[in-house]
Amino acid sequence: MPKAFSEQERETIRAQMREKGKKLFEKHGLKKTSVDELTEAVGISKGAFYLFFESKEELFMEILEQIEKEIQTSILEFAIKPKANARKNVSDMLKSFLLTWDAYPLLKQFSKTDFDYLVRKIPAERAMLHANHDEDFTNDFIKKIKREGITVKASPRVISNMIKSLFFMGLHREDMGTAAYMETMDVMIDLVSGYIVGE
Repeated sequence: MPKAFSEQERETIRAQMREKGKKLFEKHGLKKTSVDELTEAVGISKGAFYLFFESKEELFMEILEQIEKEIQTSILEFAIKPKANARKNVSDMLKSFLLTWDAYPLLKQFSKTDFDYLVRKIPAERAMLHANHDEDFTNDFIKKIKREGITVKASPRVISNMIKSLFFMGLHREDMGTAAYMETMDVMIDLVSGYIVGE
């Protein structure tokens, strides 16, 4: 039986698992990182690991959502350029959202294969919870651009799906090659931005 931890110990260990886990996932990838490596890095038993997470995929998901939250917060604090037109402002916001992912090695290496594997491994209700967070971000994104005086012509559902489609295109970066991916992403972001503002 793994030892019981105090609330403070639980918070500390969970934070360490996110920190150490992020480094291990960046180094080895999701599939090749083992629970043994994760527990060794934090200094807990394998049995204790399952007091915190049902699987390594659950830990990965928590790390992924922590990074997403940081990026989303930066988007919602993005400074609109008063002299730029609506399409350009929305385009700049989406670019800063999607291209910021490159600053995070974990996200930059995250592929379509990794995504499919993660979806297979996490419980359906966990995936649904994540989808709800995505919807919340879309709603906050729409409120942000409306506050800036930008008229939104597309429905929230369509905007959410278009942003997701840009994300999914990023999962095929390796298939496209970096230069082609960047060029295509620029075009797609401009088209999506134009649709959102009705231009």
